Formats: sequence, structure tokens, C-alpha cells
Amino acid sequence: MGLSLAACQTPPAEHGEGGAKADAGVGKAPEGEKKGPTPEEIEAKKKAAAEAQAKAEAAKGCCKFCFAGTPCGDECLPEGKTCDEPEGEGCACSSDERPTRTFEEGWLPRPNSGILGPDVFSFNKAQGDPIDGPFTLEMAFEGDETLADKGKGTLTATFQTSMGDIECELYEDKAPLTVANFVGLARGKRPYLDPKNRKSDEWVTGNYYDNTIFHRVISKFMIQGGDPSASGRGTPGYFIPDEFHPSLRHSGPGILSMANRNPYDRVTQKPIYDEKTGLTVGNTGSAQFFITVRKTEALNDRHTVFGRCDTKVPTAISEVRTQSRPIPDKPFEDVTIKTISFTRK
Repeated sequence: MGLSLAACQTPPAEHGEGGAKADAGVGKAPEGEKKGPTPEEIEAKKKAAAEAQAKAEAAKGCCKFCFAGTPCGDECLPEGKTCDEPEGEGCACSSDERPTRTFEEGWLPRPNSGILGPDVFSFNKAQGDPIDGPFTLEMAFEGDETLADKGKGTLTATFQTSMGDIECELYEDKAPLTVANFVGLARGKRPYLDPKNRKSDEWVTGNYYDNTIFHRVISKFMIQGGDPSASGRGTPGYFIPDEFHPSLRHSGPGILSMANRNPYDRVTQKPIYDEKTGLTVGNTGSAQFFITVRKTEALNDRHTVFGRCDTKVPTAISEVRTQSRPIPDKPFEDVTIKTISFTRK
């Protein structure tokens, strides 16, 4: 399901009306008019005004980002439309005026839980992320004019592995934040916390995926990588929003998709939705990814599809011999991702 947040209007603060004027002179106020407000009424109006002001201030901070479509001024344009506003002018917001949730450093969603998309960047900031807001394609392409120019062709990633190359088309238009994160980590443009040094709180840069392994391999299902710690538990210290585009499905072998720990309904295999906002509960992807070797429709709208790869090498990797312990489904002999490069074709 694609998620596009609509415009947010800041409500005006409420103003109390003055008490009715008494007739000039001394005596009873004319019938139909009230005397001056009582202390209780004054206090109630002050409280109402304070609540309205607090609501208005909260609404000012409701600026969010379009997870599908294009942010433009105070609107999220439909897919494929062009923004005519200068970059950075206005902001796309949520229509329910819901204030952004706040987090503490080190907090993580409990098992079988997650957070809402509009809260992702607030969570990241609380963890010390130096990127304030989304990491964009422009940031990911920095320093490479060819990658930044869509007119040069389809954005393509090439995994150079110990079992051969894997070439993948990336869906930058339909999953822009996911692609930006993947490219940024691979090119050393996206800061992260080192999964191999969990005690460090220093945000670093480097080619995140170089010399990592496919740490989880399941025959006739998928191959998973993207964890420098090789344990399956390593993360770069932040989350990215889910981007569920209706045209991107786990429809066969070669689908490049994001690993995560999003909750889902065990009976229906569908995502969990927040009752108040209708948004999916999840958004726990970060750096780990997988490539399918068969159709896996049950994963639709639970994992973000962001590319499609050729299938020969992924299928071969999926058939290597794996262990059951200490790390289940890890190959006995490492299958290494030497590096990931990008071009346009």
C-alpha cells in the first residue's frame, strides 16, 4: 500500500469573548445580559485558550514527508506529477494534526511491534542520527553526476560476490527513500553506527556492504545479507520508513526487498494497522536486504520491494550448504559481497 501524507492546516487559536456590559450606573444588569464572568468562567476560558495554543504549536511541528509521491509545498503530489515550488518551500504534512512522537536514546520497539512512518525521523534523531529528516537520493548520488542524472538510464546495482556478479534494477521512483538508503550506505554517503562495535556511539561513514556475507540462506526461498556483524542482528542504528507501492510485489525470483522485524497478523499474514491513523505499524527496516529465488506473495506490504535482480547467481547461492547452529541458515563457507557498484544503463 502506497502511503502519501496530505496537507496539514494549523488551526487558529481560540479567543474567549468578553463578558456582557452592564447598564451604565449602579444596579441590576438589564434582562438578557450577563454580569461579568465568574472566576470559574475566567479560569475555564484561560484553560481553553492554553489548550488551543498548545494544539496550534503541536500542529506547527507536524511537518512530515511523502512516503509515496512527491513533496511539493504543503502538498504531496500524486505519483508522476512534477513540483513547481522551489525546493525546500513549505512542507508536506499529515491531515490529522498528530504531533510527532518523541523517543529516548537507546529505545527500541518491543518484539512483534514497530512505529508509525511519520515517527521514523524523530526516532532516528533521538539515537543521535546526524541526518535530520530523510536521507534523499540527492544525498546518495553526491559526487557522481551520472548517477544524479535520470536521463542517463535505469539506476542499476551490481553485487560483486564470491560466487559471481548479481545485477539489479533499482526502483528509485517508487521506493525513493529505500533506494537512497541502500545506495548511500553502499557508497559511503549515509552515516551509521558500526554494527561490529555496538559500544561505540560514533556515527561513521564507509562502504557499509563491502566484504559482508550472505548470513542467511534458505533453499527455494531467499538469500539475505547486509549485516557487517554477520550475526543477523546488526543494524546501522536507525530505521527507514516502509514504502509499499501497489505495483511492487514479491511476484517471483529475483525480487530485491528490505528485511525488517515488522509485526504482522499470523492468521492473515497481513500487516498490522494503527487504529487511530490507519497507518501500518512497522517501519523497522534499515540496512539488511534479501533477494528471493521464488514467488513469495505472503511478504507483500510487509517488506519494501526496491529492485529486481537477475536470478542465476542468487539461485546458486540459495543452494549452498548451511548450518543449523549456532546461527541457523548461515552457509558453512562464507559467500561474500566484495562490493556493490552503481551505474545507469
